[in-house]
Amino acid sequence: MASSINGPSAPQYSVTPAKASQVYQNHHLQNNHHHQSNFHNHHQHQQSQHQWKTSSQKLAPRPPSAAAAAAPSAPIPGAHSLSPQFQSLSSSTHLGSDFCGRKSTRFVSKFHANRPKAGPVRRSSFAEPVLEQICGQESVEEVLGLWDFKLAVPEDYTFIIRELGNRGECSKALCCFAWAVAHERRVHERQKLASVTISSLGRMHRVDLAKKVFDTARAEGFGNSVYVFSALISAYGRSGLSEQAIGVFGLMKSEGFRPNLVTYNAIIDACGKGGVEFKRAVAIFDEMLVDGVQPDRITFNSLLAVCSRNGSWEPAMSMFREMGSRGIEGDIFTYNTLLDAVCKGGQMDFAHGIMAEMSRKRVWPNVVSYSTVIDGYAKVGRLEEALSMYDEMKLAGIQLDRVSYNTLLSVYAKMGRFDDAIRVCREMESCGIKKDVVTYNALLAGCGKQGKYDMVKRLFKDMKTDSVKPNVLTYSTLMDVYCKGGLHKEAMEIFREFKQLGLKADVVLYSALIDTLCKNGLIELAVILLDEMTREGIQPNVVTYNSIIDAFGRSSAV
Repeated sequence: MASSINGPSAPQYSVTPAKASQVYQNHHLQNNHHHQSNFHNHHQHQQSQHQWKTSSQKLAPRPPSAAAAAAPSAPIPGAHSLSPQFQSLSSSTHLGSDFCGRKSTRFVSKFHANRPKAGPVRRSSFAEPVLEQICGQESVEEVLGLWDFKLAVPEDYTFIIRELGNRGECSKALCCFAWAVAHERRVHERQKLASVTISSLGRMHRVDLAKKVFDTARAEGFGNSVYVFSALISAYGRSGLSEQAIGVFGLMKSEGFRPNLVTYNAIIDACGKGGVEFKRAVAIFDEMLVDGVQPDRITFNSLLAVCSRNGSWEPAMSMFREMGSRGIEGDIFTYNTLLDAVCKGGQMDFAHGIMAEMSRKRVWPNVVSYSTVIDGYAKVGRLEEALSMYDEMKLAGIQLDRVSYNTLLSVYAKMGRFDDAIRVCREMESCGIKKDVVTYNALLAGCGKQGKYDMVKRLFKDMKTDSVKPNVLTYSTLMDVYCKGGLHKEAMEIFREFKQLGLKADVVLYSALIDTLCKNGLIELAVILLDEMTREGIQPNVVTYNSIIDAFGRSSAV
């Protein structure tokens, strides 16, 4: 087993402006959708605020690009300071209830967590009391009217808007923004307010409102800033709208604004969250280097996220080495994302080496690191090594969470160790973690493998009682279990429920059912399913036809 990620068999790459775009073409692996959902539910970016500079970094205008055309920015005509557009946004008090609660910081892909913070906070001592009063009252204008003469613009207002966004108070954040720009005449300070508001709306996934603020700010003469553009790019990225983010990036350049490090990090991050293929992200990275903008840890973490989503482990290794060659140290988010890409590629010896390097670099593996590697070992069938990694995790004193419990439970189910799977399930519930659809699916598969069909039926009933909604995998697992057990009646009951929910079967599912029916002598019912299958446009395969032919052969012999 490899002990280093730089072993002799590891491909060597140099990601330079001339060569970076070749990495993807030579080493692209297909995406692994199942673990991607686990990893990216477990890992979500958290973006810090931008540092402000005095220059808007505007260049001579360039010709409009195709990308610019993709994101038209039709200004919304505004009136004087407090435009009708802002008034309508501010009065939408019903929006606040849609965003109750701060986004959980438990998610681990917070690639921006170590971003350098802005300088010393200069807000006044009145900002926090005003924030609490705004949260406790209906009328934002009434509170601000009482305190306005004591609040510093824009420092206090940017703090209040940001915190209102963190608390999900969408309409109140917009109202505060409208009030602040009405009382601030300096363009640069208004740009700060617009950027913070757009960023806050982006964190709440209200890109529709973020775009309206952007358009209105531009119409009123304070939206033309690299940071305002960057905030909208980031907002689109947070919602996975990578094409819209790329469109704004093109528009920004066509209007003569030079992207800075914040901009490039935002657009590359958007590529990762929107599933953009690696070669497009690398092209932006190449452009960044040509423009003389030096990448930082955030840049590389975002590039690694693109590799991770695409399952491209070799480009991920290349990017990691390029990062090291530039003297940029990886953090826990760097290593966890690299681990995810490598495990999706089935390269578990490299994953072992990465874990070893983390310890040498004193970047201690956490619950996500271990869960990712355990799942990787399980997917390639190295189940004993998966359990060994679990033992190491316990020795390190790391508490399991929902994802790691489900991963471990799935390993036991694959090994047929049903009693251990039940034990893990009970331990999980004793920690206050309720069973979800992933838990139930693993238990159903484990029980079915052991032929415990009564337990399968009871689990499926419990699942509905617990208000855990079955998904496509649940139904396909049940049908597979019943088909392999020769329980054709149960299999058909599940199939009919599956169809009543409007779910679509595939050739594998139909073939398994037809084979089960044929083996139980129910040839007529099997033929009916074959007709239904073809009517839905699903082409039968060799297995399907062989099942029917063999069944007719057996009936003729009789």
